[in-house]
Amino acid sequence: MAPGSRKNVAWPPHVVRRLARIAALVPLLMVGIGVLGTSPDWFPAALILGVLTVALAIAVLMATATKGWVFFAGLITGLAVALGSGLVFQAALMQSQGRRTEVRITSVYTTEGKTGPIYHCRLKRTDGRPMDHADIVGMGCNGKEDAGTTEDLLVDPSGWLAPQPADADFSSLPVGVVGVGVAIGLWELTVWQTRRIGLREAAANPTAPGRPSGAKPSADNRSKKKRKRR
Repeated sequence: MAPGSRKNVAWPPHVVRRLARIAALVPLLMVGIGVLGTSPDWFPAALILGVLTVALAIAVLMATATKGWVFFAGLITGLAVALGSGLVFQAALMQSQGRRTEVRITSVYTTEGKTGPIYHCRLKRTDGRPMDHADIVGMGCNGKEDAGTTEDLLVDPSGWLAPQPADADFSSLPVGVVGVGVAIGLWELTVWQTRRIGLREAAANPTAPGRPSGAKPSADNRSKKKRKRR
């Protein structure tokens, strides 16, 4: 063996199986985080949790099988599950309980964007009922002259989702459901493949982690062997 080179130490089979079980359950957490992120109130927390979850999930996959393709497969499928599940839930919830509601733009303020000012409109329902997430960008909010005008928006009575355009199209919802299912299936396929690789490496290299094969015995071990021979 060339100086400075060494073989990769494989995990024992029981560790490989445990890591694979953990990775196989990750899509449940990703779906939950995706759903959590559909609420504007929880989006920042969901974003942080999503990034950490995907990163840790990829780390588990890489620990099971240290192959370059595992990183990219885990990243793509993990993001697809988290983002896709959020979009599907948002569309399904708004389609099932969204109500076309007339709102009035009470005031308009601006923030600076990269390409110019961004207009934010504060809304109030014309029927006097309270309204959650009553601060929008776009959807009829195009300038300060819009203050005092009325618009029809799709509003979630539960207050979980932000308002959406009244003419929102949900015809692609079945495609989204299938897409999320495919992404979860590809994730589980990646887990299964990394488990196979990890078990194969463990069978080919049964050396315990932290003790590379071919390592020389320590001085204490050599002295013990000499005493036994005497």
